[in-house]
Amino acid sequence: MTQSIAAEHVAKRERLDHLDVLRGLAVIGLLFARFPAKGGSILAIEHPDILGWSIGEQVIWFLNSVLVDDAMRGLFALLFGVSLWMMTRPREGVALTETYTRYLARTAGLFAFGLVFHVILLAEASDILHVYALAGVVALALSRLDPRLLVLGGLGGFGLLALHEFTNELTTAPVTGASLADAAAYHAGSYLDHVRLSLVQFQSWSLSTGIVWKCLEAGSYMLLGLGLFRLGAFTGWPAGRLTALLAAGYGIGFALCGGVAAMAAAGGFEIVVKSHPLTTLGKPFIVLGHAALIMLAMRAPALRPALMATLAPVGRLALTLYLGGTAIALFVFTGAGLALGPFDRYGITAAALLGAVALIVFARLWLSVSKQGPLEWALRVWSAASGDLACRLLPKPRAVQNA
Repeated sequence: MTQSIAAEHVAKRERLDHLDVLRGLAVIGLLFARFPAKGGSILAIEHPDILGWSIGEQVIWFLNSVLVDDAMRGLFALLFGVSLWMMTRPREGVALTETYTRYLARTAGLFAFGLVFHVILLAEASDILHVYALAGVVALALSRLDPRLLVLGGLGGFGLLALHEFTNELTTAPVTGASLADAAAYHAGSYLDHVRLSLVQFQSWSLSTGIVWKCLEAGSYMLLGLGLFRLGAFTGWPAGRLTALLAAGYGIGFALCGGVAAMAAAGGFEIVVKSHPLTTLGKPFIVLGHAALIMLAMRAPALRPALMATLAPVGRLALTLYLGGTAIALFVFTGAGLALGPFDRYGITAAALLGAVALIVFARLWLSVSKQGPLEWALRVWSAASGDLACRLLPKPRAVQNA
């Protein structure tokens, strides 16, 4: 009996190892998403050709634009939805109010971590943790709906986002001497300069409607993750169904996102690629393609050990290393640290590869002496303490009186 229980536990753990691998892919992918603006020029977001436009650089940019930009953030949010259900699913003997209270205590900690560590200490206003905390509250409220409705709701959310993008101005601002000087000044700024700018940008963004649309994007991915997990996509789908998801995800995603990228490049980047309505509609399919690809690769005996040795350790330290990637970019590329660069796209890609190796090595070394990352531990302590306190403050249900 004991051996069968242990075997069942190992089998269950192996079925979910791909979630760690997917988180690791997202963490490392964010290096390739962040570094062009940090190590090259912030103007590269709208004008990628400013970092060099040889054939090789065009290929790197195209693949980055389609497979990485915004897709890694989306993959994180998709997995956030999966984790939400794993933490709050019905459990025998545990009241729903207690489960929800503890989860909300955790999201409050996540919000605080994003504000303190990312926005203030690491001087990066475009934080995802507080967005996930806010969107997670809405996703939690909807999590008990039929999983098919959750999937449809997620897809509908992207439709609303695309409609919003369609009403916005899509024309890029031209590169001028003044904009080049501003970009150079941004990179050369001291640590305190970056902190001040981060706080100003965060305040401006959080008090505008921009936060609503970011929460809608994150929430839509969460609903997709919730619904697909409950439908068995991450635990029980056969290889044929995952292959179909892979083909549909990459097929539709490449058609939409790749089409916009090619059109923008041919037109001299007079339109914004990242916020184009078709890009917005295409990114969820790219994210689903990534998820299907990893789940299929984890079933291949030749690939699983390599993925478990490289991406899985990073995924187990996802919170710590997400913030670690931001710290690397701030320290290496700006006046807050070494102020290296600006680099062309080849140099930035090489730096991202080195950063990926550094994260993998750090994760493996850390996990050889500890079971969880430092920030994962801090969030767990916060969640346990605040969750216990909140549950004690909840009104106790009245005992039923005998008639």
